[in-house]
Order: sequence, then structure tokens, then C-alpha cells
Amino acid sequence: MRSWKFFLPLLASTLCFAAQPDRIAGTIDSSQMVALKGGVHGLAQPRFDLGRTDGGKLLHGVTLAFRPSAAQQEDLNNLLAEQQDRSSPNYHKWLTPAQFADRFGMTQDDINRVEAWLESQGFAVTSVANSRNQISFDGTVAQIEAVFRTEIHNYLVDGEIHFANATNPSVPAALATSVLMIGHLHNFNPKPRIRVQPRFTSDQTGNHFLTPGDFATIYNIPSALDGSGQLIAVVGQSAVNLTDLANFRTAAGMTPKAPQMILYPSNSISTHCSGDEGESDLDLEWSGGVARNANIVFVYAGLLSGEVCGSQTRTYSVWDSLQQAVDNNYAPVISISYGYCEQGLGSGFAGTVQSWAQQANAQGQTIVSSAGDSGAADCDGQVASATHGLAVDIPAAIPEVTGMGGTEFFGDPASTSTTTYWEGVSGSDTISSALIYIPEEAWNDTVADGALAASGGGASTFFPKPTWQTGTGVPNDLKRDVPDLALSASADHDGYLICSPTDSAGNPSCTKGFRDSSTNGYLDVVGGTSCAAPTFAATVALLNQYLGASGLGNVNPSLYALAASNPAAFNDVTTGNNIVPCAQGTPNCPATAPFQFGFSAGVGYDLVTGLGSVDANALAVAWKAS
Repeated sequence: MRSWKFFLPLLASTLCFAAQPDRIAGTIDSSQMVALKGGVHGLAQPRFDLGRTDGGKLLHGVTLAFRPSAAQQEDLNNLLAEQQDRSSPNYHKWLTPAQFADRFGMTQDDINRVEAWLESQGFAVTSVANSRNQISFDGTVAQIEAVFRTEIHNYLVDGEIHFANATNPSVPAALATSVLMIGHLHNFNPKPRIRVQPRFTSDQTGNHFLTPGDFATIYNIPSALDGSGQLIAVVGQSAVNLTDLANFRTAAGMTPKAPQMILYPSNSISTHCSGDEGESDLDLEWSGGVARNANIVFVYAGLLSGEVCGSQTRTYSVWDSLQQAVDNNYAPVISISYGYCEQGLGSGFAGTVQSWAQQANAQGQTIVSSAGDSGAADCDGQVASATHGLAVDIPAAIPEVTGMGGTEFFGDPASTSTTTYWEGVSGSDTISSALIYIPEEAWNDTVADGALAASGGGASTFFPKPTWQTGTGVPNDLKRDVPDLALSASADHDGYLICSPTDSAGNPSCTKGFRDSSTNGYLDVVGGTSCAAPTFAATVALLNQYLGASGLGNVNPSLYALAASNPAAFNDVTTGNNIVPCAQGTPNCPATAPFQFGFSAGVGYDLVTGLGSVDANALAVAWKAS
């Protein structure tokens, strides 16, 4: 009898949908090739070209990413809608990765055919995704060029030498309708978004800085919600020092709680990478600081033998960490503070990341992503003037991802110890000194910083407007608009405190509370939309706890519905902008002065702060009642 009780639920689950038909008919013939569109990275430009890459160079982890069939995509779209529809029997009925594969992936027979073809071309197949939507393999540059009819060149960009395919790769005609993209043909990997301000209420200056207690006060997080029983996955591309994480929690008045560490690939080398490590410290410390008793899973990419830190040399990046967090369903909430502009990534990779996000949503996972720190010019970095035109960020621009913009507090002077909003000092640093909600404006420190530093936002050029993105202020542009929400992001006023290996003077951090061991007792202060992503991811985990939910999937439809029905759950940010200077004669730059572009905050939704910031308690209550 026990055997029947064990097997019957599995049988019922298997029979809830029909087996998928094979999509690859006959032999995979390499003499009939079809080019894949949107497969060249935006920085693989002739002006940066140094010529062909060494044909003997071995490329690891090259991937064939597969799209669902038209019938599967229609079924998936319907399922995702039903999972968010309270009247549907599929409401919050989440799939496992295996169930997702059986319903929306390639068949095992098709996977076997592709593996056999790859091996016949001399490649070494290394893995198949649980979703059966991706196959990874190793091969030399010469093999890649010959089999996929492309050329791999070296490019010199910003003083770094990268490699990338110079032309769109091709695949056999038998695979053309199924292959979405060939990945890892370049190493233009994303870089951390964290913005460091090298300079609680300080007893030395009176300046105010954010700790988790301040965040809880300002955004009204109920003290009863602590994240107990919840899981958050943070993705990154650097090892971290557990001592820094423990010091952060101790300085913030919390008991140390180490994250679970998952290295990808498992045979790679766990390495501390400058810049990336600071980003990961921020994401881990603050996701665990806002949801203080949640269990944090850190999925991070390592280096292969011979590789060194730096995006120009490494094979695996945070993109691989994200795919692994989804494909293994590590947690109901995923935080990612990296990204790249749409035009730079190309439509093929953008579609691949969207396929990961749709899988995540079907499994009940919520992905929260930073919207970028270069204002309306996401393809530009920390430069004085934009030259690449208007752009938005991936993954934030994907409809199945919640994109986080940035705000900045105003109304309280940053260097005055006692204000309406902060406690004063009494001989020592006052930790968690925020008193009430502080008014916010759109984050834009471009003038003060002398380089682009503002909330990302604008309209997607890849994704159409989803049906749920409606409401006061939402542009009638037929495009997916970014961001969805915003939280404090200014490193200048008032930045987030973190504990990271060293400050600019080389002193160990957080040896005296949040201060380092130097005579001046420096603080590590950061900002950027990298701060908004982990803190809102933690807020979603608290929402899961409040609702007793196993996951919420794509929270965007509910956010926009609640903004219309329960506006008090949001702090509408109506002032400020993400307007940045641009170089005359470059894309989207006006023909006459002032040479600048971007968007302004306003009533309701806007292309700078989205729906605004949140009142966490009001949001939870409204969500439960909806």
C-alpha cells in the first residue's frame, strides 16, 4: 500500500499535460545553414577590431539555447497569466524544473539528436539544462568558426581586449526554428553596478547613512516580518569573505547568519574579484539585512584555470549564475544587481534571458533587477556625456522581471545631525536613527559626481508593453516601460553602509562597528540601483512570509493593479529626473542646446521611478486583501 501512495501523486502530475512532439525531423545537415539574427554583441564593432582570434583557443561553456515551439509559447503565456489569476484553478500552481522541461522544453529525443550532432562536429558536450532548453559544450575557436559559419575576432574596448563573434552565427536548417541563440561566443561580461561614496548618524560629521534599521523605518517594514522560513537567491561573479558579512550583521545589531554558497561551475575556482566582491557584499548584506532571518543562497560564477578577474578574461559570469538559480529553482526570490543595455546585448541574448525569466515565473520565482545607473543612457557608463543614445537595461526591461530604479531623499540636509527625520548624536554613532518616512525625489547625482549617475529608465526597443502595465502616467507607447519601482539609491544622500574587504585607503572595514581601523574611522558607503534590487527582493521575501506563500512569480501585474486600487501602498515620487548630458551629434541628442536627454518624474507612473517606492506594511495588507 505504501508504494501506491508514493507513486500515485507523481503519476497524476505527469498526466496533467500531453507529451510534447519531437521538433527535429530527420538528419541534422550542416550543408544547409540558416543565420541567427541578433547574435552579435553591440561592442563587436569594426572600429575596435584587432583581427582574428587564435583558432586554437578553447572556448568553454558555449551554449545552444532553444526557444519553445509556437504551441509551447502560447501554452506558457496562458499558464503565466493563469498563475496570477485568482479565479483560475492554476492560480499559484507552480511547476518544478522537471515539469517545466516536460511541458516547455525540447524532448529528450531532440536533445539526444543535437548532442549527437555536436559530438559529430568534434565538440565535447558538457551539460544539458534541467529545462531542456540549453545544451553546453566546449570547442576551439576554429571549430566554432567552421561549424557555425562565423568569425571570432579580438576587440580593444576601454583598454581591455575581448573576443567576440564578428558576424551572426548560423545553424543547420533543421535547428533554425528551435535555436534562439548561441551563447558564450564573446566575453563582454557585465560589470558591477555598485557606486562607492568614499566618505546611522555619524558622531564625527553629522552625516546620515542607511543601516537595515533605517530602511525598515523609512519604508515601514513591520517588525513582525523577519524573513523566517524564506529563501532569497543572490547571484554574482566573485567569492566573498564571510567575516565581512558577519561584521555587517554584528554592526547592524543582528546575529551573524552565513549564506549558502553555490559555485558555478562546480569545478571552477572560487576567486575574490575586486569590484565584483563589493557588489556581492552589498547584495548579500542588504538582502539579509532587510529580511534578517531569511536564508540566503549565493550563486556565483568562478574562474577557470588560467583566468584572472576582469570581464575581458573570464568565461563564466553572473548571467550563468542567474540561469543556474532559475534552472535549479534555488529560491522563490532572485536578486540581480548586474545588467547591460538592450542594444549592446542584442535581441538573441535578450530573448534568452526572457526565457529564463518566464521559466522562473512559472516556477513561482520573482526576479528583481537593478534598472541601471546612467539615467536614460544605459549603454553609457560613468562618463561625462552620453554618446550611445536612449537605452534601457536587461534584465530590468524584461516584462517578467521587476526593474528597480532609484530615488534620493530630500528635505533633510545631509550634514546636519538632528533633523525632522533623523535622531541626533550623543557622543557616538547613532545606529538606526531614521525616525519616519523621508520624502524622495528621483535620483540624479550626475552634476554632483561629474559623471552619469542617475536612475535608469525609459522604453524598451525589444519588448512590447505587457497588458498589465497600465495606470496614471504610463506612456501610451506600446513598449515595455522601465522601471517598475524605485528605492533609495544615492551614495551622496544618504548612502548605504556595507562591510567590504578594504576602503580606498586599504584599511580593513567594519572593525569598529561600521568603521574601519584607520585613525579617521572611515565608513564604506555605497549607492546605485544595485541597492534597490536586493532590498526589494528582501521585501518580496517578507511579503511571501506575510501571505504564507510558497512564491509569487511575476509580481508586476499585482503591483500595477494595487497602484490603481491602493495608492497608499506606494510613495509616489513626483519630482526630479534622470536627464543626463549628451554629446552633440550623437543618437537622440538634441540638435540645439541644452544637449541632454531623459525623463522627469511625475504623478503616478514615470520613466524614472516607476510607481514610486513602497510602504511595505501597506503593500502587504493591500496584497492580502486583493
